[in-house]
Amino acid sequence: MIKLERGERPKELTDEVCEELKKLYAEDRDKDVWNSIKIKKPLKEAMLDMSHGKCSYCECRLEIESKDATIDHFLPKSKNPDEVVNWENLFPSYLRCNRKKNNREEKIINPCENEPREYLGIVNANRFRFKAIDSGGIGESTIDVIGLNDIRRVMVPRMEEWESLKERLMEIETDLKEEGFKKKYKNRLRKIMENCLPDMSYSATKATNLLNDDTYNEIKNILLESEQWTADLKKLEEDIEHIALRLV
Repeated sequence: MIKLERGERPKELTDEVCEELKKLYAEDRDKDVWNSIKIKKPLKEAMLDMSHGKCSYCECRLEIESKDATIDHFLPKSKNPDEVVNWENLFPSYLRCNRKKNNREEKIINPCENEPREYLGIVNANRFRFKAIDSGGIGESTIDVIGLNDIRRVMVPRMEEWESLKERLMEIETDLKEEGFKKKYKNRLRKIMENCLPDMSYSATKATNLLNDDTYNEIKNILLESEQWTADLKKLEEDIEHIALRLV
């Protein structure tokens, strides 16, 4: 999970439209008023823009394969009907995460209001497993409510994406040691680093693994010695550091 910045409320979601839809929901709780033709398309676009096209919670890429974007009500609509179309209460979510969260009311991380790095770390002995690091129980509740350590649905995809990057890192290290510095190896490293940025799937996990990876740091040292650790790579690493979690 990474920190998200909520953009402006879609212009179509006016106060008048909100009141109209809240009234419809009050009359029929089975009506998906957030999918009203008046707001559905712009609302979906605004939410996906906010979350980099990913689930706000597990960071899987939405709108691919079977991972359709659903609208999650951060405060459950069943207990908070006035929040049913409140822009500040809506998040794009993978259907699995939405269903796991359902109507549970435990306090969890709000990706737009809280910094996930203050609540979640990654287990050093299993670098695809989250662990709570706060003393208030919010991190633990988030892991449990969303199912962030679901092995098959979440941990395995995180592992597979990182292992693909790790394999490419090892190839770069081998080539650098055998052939010396060549610009193409630096470009290949840049692409791997870009794959750990916020707009990429499972970026918090991949960023954490990259910065703590011996192969990556060996490649960095080779580039430093060759005076090829340039400003663009430094900036990429700074951006990656901003979302990486703590190993615990």
